[in-house]
Amino acid sequence: MRVGMIGAGSIAQIMHLPYLAELPGVEIEALADPGENTSETLGDRYNVPNRYQDSEALIDEQRENLDAVVIATPMQTHADLAIAALEAGLHTFVEKPIAVTPEDAERVVETAESADAECMVGYMKRYDPGFQRFAELVDDLDQIDLATSVVIPPDVGAVLEDTYDLVQADLDDAFIEESMAARQRQCAEAIGTDDETLGRAYGYHLESICHDVNALRGVFGSVTGIDHVDVFNGWKYLTAQLRYEGDLRCMLESGATDRLWYDERIQVDAPDRSVSIGFSNAFIKNTPADVRVKQGTEETTETIHTPSYDEAFKRELEHFARCVEGDATPRTTPTDAQRDVELIADLFREFEGNALVGDART
Repeated sequence: MRVGMIGAGSIAQIMHLPYLAELPGVEIEALADPGENTSETLGDRYNVPNRYQDSEALIDEQRENLDAVVIATPMQTHADLAIAALEAGLHTFVEKPIAVTPEDAERVVETAESADAECMVGYMKRYDPGFQRFAELVDDLDQIDLATSVVIPPDVGAVLEDTYDLVQADLDDAFIEESMAARQRQCAEAIGTDDETLGRAYGYHLESICHDVNALRGVFGSVTGIDHVDVFNGWKYLTAQLRYEGDLRCMLESGATDRLWYDERIQVDAPDRSVSIGFSNAFIKNTPADVRVKQGTEETTETIHTPSYDEAFKRELEHFARCVEGDATPRTTPTDAQRDVELIADLFREFEGNALVGDART
């Protein structure tokens, strides 16, 4: 399988490039990043013959040479690049979120449905053995009283500096300003606001909680209603009460902090037990999720499950390779990813008093 890597930032350097290089039968044939120093340094490191600064040029010029692309660029570029790759007939792995706006997410879905290629979205938690065990344990419950999802990640930049020696792209100020302006414009369009702070909040929380919203969808199905939303402490915190099929209530909390520890967990409370998963720092390799069952009304027992130390990012790339070979189908689809974008946009649209666009509007 001949792959092109589009975007060579932190997650590509930490996870995608090394794991693609490890996979049997996979060859990294092309690499694109706007930083010439990045594409050249990493191209040398991984012996990549074709190197670009323009992502669309990679797609146009390598479409006959490649089987697939992995897209790990800033989120405001995901939709256009995924569409270009699918239209070129390339199997496409695109990192989450699939797009910034619900409209762009829908464009990707429509293109994927008509393309002669697979499209898979990078929600690595769905390929985590710990999450799969958690989902099985929840499925065994006869009754659920409440679900709670908390996502308060650390200062990721500080964690990365302490852990990895990454190649930082040399980009001029004009390029960075143009990219950030596109991000802010799309965020404002997604939620129908001219409030710059609220647009910034949407962008942060979209990137932060889309993994967890997708994980909740994998366990509980679609959100049928939004009972409450609050955005406070400037742009940093969001709380919401979601209603799922079967009238299940879920409390969602999302925050931004300068702390160095990772706080990302889902807990499901039942009459006689709780089932919870605590996710490790997504940027630290081979750190397993912590799955716990506390049980008892008179006597209490606690069981801790550690199904595997296998890295979820590697497992999802292995699954993508099987999809390209025709031996599997994507577990994390563009349609589900579209619904995730719609839901997170709807949280902010509900806060603003705007019309909803996703499943919750029904």
